[in-house]
Amino acid sequence: MTVTDLIVVGAGPAGSSAAIFASRLGIDVIILEKQRKGRDKFCGGGITYGVEKLMVEKIGKEVSESIELRIDGVVVFSPSGRELVLKFSEELKKFGGLVRRSVFDSKLMEIAESEGAELREKREVVKVRTEKDEVVVTTRDGEELRSSYLVVATGSEDKIGEQLGIPPLGKEGMGGCWGTEVKFDVEEIKNEWKKKWGLVPIFLFFGPVPSGYAWIFPKREFLNIGIGTTLSHFRYHEERFTSFLRKAAGIGVIPETNFKHDRAATIPFGKVPRSKTYSEEGRALLVGDAAGFVHPVTGEGIYGAIRGSLIAARVVKVAMDKEDPSQLRRYEERWWSEFGEDTLGYGKKIAKLLYGSSFMMEMGVKVVMCDKEASRRLGLLLAHYDSEVSRKMYERISGLNLVGLALKSLRSPKRAEFEVIP
Repeated sequence: MTVTDLIVVGAGPAGSSAAIFASRLGIDVIILEKQRKGRDKFCGGGITYGVEKLMVEKIGKEVSESIELRIDGVVVFSPSGRELVLKFSEELKKFGGLVRRSVFDSKLMEIAESEGAELREKREVVKVRTEKDEVVVTTRDGEELRSSYLVVATGSEDKIGEQLGIPPLGKEGMGGCWGTEVKFDVEEIKNEWKKKWGLVPIFLFFGPVPSGYAWIFPKREFLNIGIGTTLSHFRYHEERFTSFLRKAAGIGVIPETNFKHDRAATIPFGKVPRSKTYSEEGRALLVGDAAGFVHPVTGEGIYGAIRGSLIAARVVKVAMDKEDPSQLRRYEERWWSEFGEDTLGYGKKIAKLLYGSSFMMEMGVKVVMCDKEASRRLGLLLAHYDSEVSRKMYERISGLNLVGLALKSLRSPKRAEFEVIP
């Protein structure tokens, strides 16, 4: 029977990062991944300024090797078709870009292995239990492994935490996304975007779904096209996808509409984070999507995955050194203080204002178009420039004279353009 200090279940960004940070603290780590290196996960693949900067500082410059395309900003469309063009300053172009998840995730796994973690592929964990001062993990093929502590990084549909008595996210805390990532002549379409908008951006569309948004993200030789929303609005996804493609083609973002959605994924969305992200009795911490660390407005989860995993590794180290599993209680205090209040607390306040209805999405975009500072703060939020972006955005929009802006927005232009400077 294999015995180690820490078992990490799942080798996505959260799991691999936790293994990297723990290994650097002198902890013996085994990662159990149910698939193989190179497996894909459907998501937009956007790496924000804040994510890449954090990874370069805490993991290493080699993570940037997986960035396929740097972008110049964001184009946001309201439900009626108004365009908000946010051009990133040179500072905001230093970090951030687009990745293919199969490449990005593999890079983090490789770094984890180079730091000394042992990656075991095709090892799906089906059962966990505790015996005295150990966690016993059983894989689908019947193998048993023991460790002092456990990090659960199995995604939004996690079942391992439930076995340890942690309530799941549930339908109210879940969302879904569907779409495709296809080979495409990106160089040609980039030239068209430069002519029309003056930059190579990512595109965000409000309106295709009642709560959430649609996107088009370019990669080096691929286009990533998708829609994300709550599970309650996941019906009629084929019709919504087709309608969205027609709209995007009509605006000139894409030249055709014959794309087919061929992949989907669940994400934490709505009532996040998970009601509890640790189990003292189970000697376990939850990270990434399993913990619900996803921004309620953008659906971006890699920032919380990296930040949470760094905290998790440090908390496990303290618990090991003190031989005291009660130290795991510090985990929630720390992640809430370091990024939770901003990302999840203020993020939910903004989401509540924005995603109430299609009318609120339209008004939200129009109001921001009429306020230069609100546009700047929105750009910084989308870039996740620092650890206070959500608070600053909420304080701006909640402190505005909304009646005056609403009246002004009646005459808002079809298109507004702002430079986003930190």
